[in-house]
Amino acid sequence: MHIAIIADPIDTQTAGIHFYTKRLVESLLKIDKVNKYTFIHPENNSFFEKTNHYVVPRKKHIPGYETYRRFIKIPNLLKKLNPNIIIETSHIGPFRTPKNSKRVTIIHDLTPIIFPHFHIKHSTIVHRLALPSILKSADLIIVPSQNTKNDILRLYKTKNNIAIIPEGITPPTFTAPLPAEAGLSSKITKPYILFLGTIEPRKNLEILIETYLDLKKNHHIPHKLVLAGGLGWKNAKILEKASEDKENIIFTDYLSEDQKASLYKHADIFVYPSIYEGFGLPPLEAMSYGIPVVCSTGGSLKEIFSKHALMFEPDDKETLTNHLLSLIEKPETKNQLIKNGLEYSKQFTWELTAKKVIEVLSNNFS
Repeated sequence: MHIAIIADPIDTQTAGIHFYTKRLVESLLKIDKVNKYTFIHPENNSFFEKTNHYVVPRKKHIPGYETYRRFIKIPNLLKKLNPNIIIETSHIGPFRTPKNSKRVTIIHDLTPIIFPHFHIKHSTIVHRLALPSILKSADLIIVPSQNTKNDILRLYKTKNNIAIIPEGITPPTFTAPLPAEAGLSSKITKPYILFLGTIEPRKNLEILIETYLDLKKNHHIPHKLVLAGGLGWKNAKILEKASEDKENIIFTDYLSEDQKASLYKHADIFVYPSIYEGFGLPPLEAMSYGIPVVCSTGGSLKEIFSKHALMFEPDDKETLTNHLLSLIEKPETKNQLIKNGLEYSKQFTWELTAKKVIEVLSNNFS
């Protein structure tokens, strides 16, 4: 089969869907020597150098050009290529595809619909307008969890085929240097509690910061709190709350892969308090490094992690506090969680994700 993948997030994003698309493409090219792949993306990028790819530029300075690109430029290219399958990796698309091409849309989660107040207005409007027709016209929808599938069925009543394919993680780098040696702040000293993700309201960081401040004040824990990742939108309240202890609450901004490995390798506890996730890669990554995980039940997180992390409802500060204290004060609890997490994380690899994608495409379209 000739498979065209619209791989915009590799060029235009820096967080979740960027990594998903990048790792999926790498793994497809590595394991699949039968099918032909063509990638469409907006910017010159060395990542695509040895692939069959086409750059369809974005022109942000021209009002309406992104709509023209999605509805005219890319469809015209796809008509020339006439692939058997077209995959859109980030919800919105593909549009106006050739009649003989099968449409596959990957839906990671429905947060712009379910929690519009956590997103910029433009994103919520685009999702509300476009998703019904996208889901209706897709020949196959790929989701990372049963929870995301349930959300789609509940909100859109679609009868289209929906395949659940879990995401993968990159093998850990156990030789990672200490954070300060990896170019991160010298304030990041062991022991520390780690969060990794975009700094935005959906990640529920205010409750983590409040819990940490209470533990520092009332239990005198020695830990610092590292909030790692790029600054997203609507983060003013998070930054304001963190400013109550600038010495011990540390932001990193965007991380290189080496810096991310360093933070995972040397963390004492990983906390993921998110209100809603379609899957949740960072907790799995932390487990693979032998870090005990405390995780909220938001969205698919309960489905993915309930048997392998200490869980709490996103608004339950008391349970979060108790979980953190148990890991700090009870080595046996911590060691058992580390053991369980290490074994569990081995089930999730990008090669397995890519293999399942190929199987689903072959079973549906060959």
